[in-house]
Amino acid sequence: MKKSSLIGRLTGRFSIPVFAGIAGGVLSIFLFLAVMAISVGYRMIFLGAPFGLLVPAPVMLAMLLTCMGVSAAGAYFTARPLQEIFLRFTAYMMTSRLDAEAELDELQFPELRRLRVATTRTVRKLRRENDTLRTIAYQDPRTNLPNAIALERQVNATLPEASFEYPAAFLLLDIDRFGQLLEQVGTTYGDALIEAAAKRLTRALSDLGDPAAIALRGSMLSALSADKFVLYLPCAINRDHVISIARAVRAAFTEPFDLPTRQITMSISGGIVMAPEDGESFAKLMQNAKLAVRLVRSEAQSGFRFFTPRLTRIVQGRYRFEAELRDAVGNKEFKAVFQPKICFETGRILGAEALARWRRPNGKLISPATFIPVAEQAGLIDAIGMQILEAACEAARSWQLEGFDLTVAVNVSPSQFQRHDLTDSIMAVLRRTGLHPNRLELEITESMAVNDPARVAEFISPLRAMGTKLAIDDFGTGHSNLATLTQLPFDVFKIDRQFVSALETDRQAPAIVEMILAMAETLGLKTVAEGVETTRQAEFLRRRGCTMAQGFLYSPGLPETAFLDFLRAWRPGQAGEQQQDDAPERQAPRR
Repeated sequence: MKKSSLIGRLTGRFSIPVFAGIAGGVLSIFLFLAVMAISVGYRMIFLGAPFGLLVPAPVMLAMLLTCMGVSAAGAYFTARPLQEIFLRFTAYMMTSRLDAEAELDELQFPELRRLRVATTRTVRKLRRENDTLRTIAYQDPRTNLPNAIALERQVNATLPEASFEYPAAFLLLDIDRFGQLLEQVGTTYGDALIEAAAKRLTRALSDLGDPAAIALRGSMLSALSADKFVLYLPCAINRDHVISIARAVRAAFTEPFDLPTRQITMSISGGIVMAPEDGESFAKLMQNAKLAVRLVRSEAQSGFRFFTPRLTRIVQGRYRFEAELRDAVGNKEFKAVFQPKICFETGRILGAEALARWRRPNGKLISPATFIPVAEQAGLIDAIGMQILEAACEAARSWQLEGFDLTVAVNVSPSQFQRHDLTDSIMAVLRRTGLHPNRLELEITESMAVNDPARVAEFISPLRAMGTKLAIDDFGTGHSNLATLTQLPFDVFKIDRQFVSALETDRQAPAIVEMILAMAETLGLKTVAEGVETTRQAEFLRRRGCTMAQGFLYSPGLPETAFLDFLRAWRPGQAGEQQQDDAPERQAPRR
């Protein structure tokens, strides 16, 4: 470390006037002694006088002290205005008052006036930059609303004042299916949608009348990342006011939003947390609000829900179930069962549909309606689908070796359908199992086919060239563009079970089934009726020209070994004798 000089140490301890006074006094001593030396030398050299002082030594000392005092005092008081100027500059640099520069108007020296101009410009620039940084730090650029940092500051500042008598409320607002909306309108309109949603929220809150408007005093509407907002009410008063506000927010999104190219409808959901009852910190409020939104998504897809401690237990249970599901995928606990397809014309078994079942190590069978939604959310449905596909192909190959010429149908989930390597993966399974491609039938839902026909063609074309068939599953349940469907390379229409089960109870169901069968006949496609459970249903479908049927009238889903035994024992024309009365199996979901 560099040592400071003596002058530096001295100036670091003295103020400007004191240092000026000391310097003036020291300088006056040197000047006085110099003048005295010159006068004595002149007298000795030019006048020949002997060495000596003109005045006595005490008088000389008094004169020296007087000069020193006068010089020091003069320098001290002369430096005082300069000290005042620098003090005003320091105050100007440190203050945030806009009128501070008025105190610098009167400056005595041009150098100081130039310094004032330079300083003023620099300070103004720094203040502008500081304001910009503050705006960036605390404001969302898309909506100009406060961001998460500003929200956290507000919550931390006001949350300690909340009480059970006068609670605060934290509403996490999430736009429903925002990713799908972006797919419809294009990602370039993402910020425009968020901005429009922010304006709609702001207007809805400003139009809210009493008594709920009282709860908005001191409130903050902030925009978080992606498609989420937070409405924080530091004085929510009671739950009734919060419910009124939530209803107003919900109602504000009933009208469509205008984009440059089209109109679009958005809805919004939310999780509500009351403080301090259910959270005493910003992190806890956010965590519990996310839990409430997650439960809304899993149960109703849309709406508002208050957080309760019970939600924590539910979510923890879901986490445990998801972990068990991951272990099950890793341990290959998912097995395929096979439900036969019976030809109406010949009574023969023409194929089977492979359905996923999860049997735990303890023997407990988990319903597909329970594990499939969780698997889709956890991103595990692809792995389960590939396990079922491989098991189905292996089983179909074993049927061939036994002399049974059957096809096996496997469902393709929406998540699998979006994979660009799906076709290659299916081909790899066919190579590993040795099953000929023409023995495999892939089923996709009607909505998948209509939403992305180009993807359907891309996905099935290589497989179809080798003989693989494609079926529309659950046909009739969506809002199909029939013109689109007729141009896609399908081989089979599967009539949804809800129409088949309603044949004997709903007057419109027979007409719908007949329309589907007529359209399939026109297009030259085969048809499969799902969920056939009675001989009357089967007889109606046979008379109307349906190709095949599957359902409990013939057999439930059977494990591979049991299905092979079923094949060996099957005789055409015994469908009525095969009707099953196992109620739990009847009610089990198909997948």
